[in-house]
Amino acid sequence: MNLGEKVRTIRKSHELNQKEFALKIGVSQGTLSDIERGVCLPSCETIIALKNTFQCDLNWLLSDDESFSPTPTYVSNEELKLLTSIRTLPAQEKNELYEIIEIKMRKNKYPKTD
Repeated sequence: MNLGEKVRTIRKSHELNQKEFALKIGVSQGTLSDIERGVCLPSCETIIALKNTFQCDLNWLLSDDESFSPTPTYVSNEELKLLTSIRTLPAQEKNELYEIIEIKMRKNKYPKTD
């Protein structure tokens, strides 16, 4: 996956159209389209905006090594809200949540989260 495809992946995972996404990272819609199509590369400022706005992993974003990260390590808005909420809980309640997640994972036959 090239850099433009990764940018498109981030945009689509946040369910934004090109105009909305471009506004959030401070570029024009045309520039975003060129980045996604691989016609041009994003500026350093745009890459920083991607990291800050969408919490994407810069190593994943900038790496050409496909084995580096098989899945994007950015965090969606929904996941960020969950993480923020969980971080405010006392330790005992975090442990209870972890146990509930383990039960759900077993019920749905997902691998253990360790």
